[in-house]
Amino acid sequence: MADQKQSRQIYLLAALVIVALLVWYFEFSKQPVATGFSLDNKIYTPINAQDFGSVLDRLDKAQSTEYKSTGRNIFIMGAMPTQVANSGPKVAPKPTYPNRGPQVPPPPPKPVLSWKFFGYGNLPSGGPRQAFLLDGEDVRIVGEGETVLNTIRILRIGNESIEYEDVNTHQRNSNPIESTPNTPAV
Repeated sequence: MADQKQSRQIYLLAALVIVALLVWYFEFSKQPVATGFSLDNKIYTPINAQDFGSVLDRLDKAQSTEYKSTGRNIFIMGAMPTQVANSGPKVAPKPTYPNRGPQVPPPPPKPVLSWKFFGYGNLPSGGPRQAFLLDGEDVRIVGEGETVLNTIRILRIGNESIEYEDVNTHQRNSNPIESTPNTPAV
């Protein structure tokens, strides 16, 4: 039994060695494949190494050329536009493709202070400047930095105008001083 097993292993080993020799023979007996230039390739003609003068002359000539515009945009294919006689006001052409996609929203409107600015003063002498605003028949006294109408902050009270900004949008605006019908102009 042991002899049969050993003889089978020897036959198997011999078969594997024969397969390995066949693989090695067929793999390494191939002709090398030429990549690129080969002596068998008869199309190649070598350059004349003694005459580089003509090549250098053409290179110098190409490098010394200057581009002179003819008025035509070289990056746009097609004929040059012709000059049209000015026959009236120009109308802007409509865009070929309408804008698609999200549009930028318009900027928020400037804030409006509905109260009339009719004067200013320093209530305690030398104190902070305060503005007198007329809300219908009521007079409101506000100082710089105060917020009125829940969204408008008073920034600066000047001699001729009052400057304010919207707290939400940070848009600024100003109102000039106005004379009231009951009081003479300043």
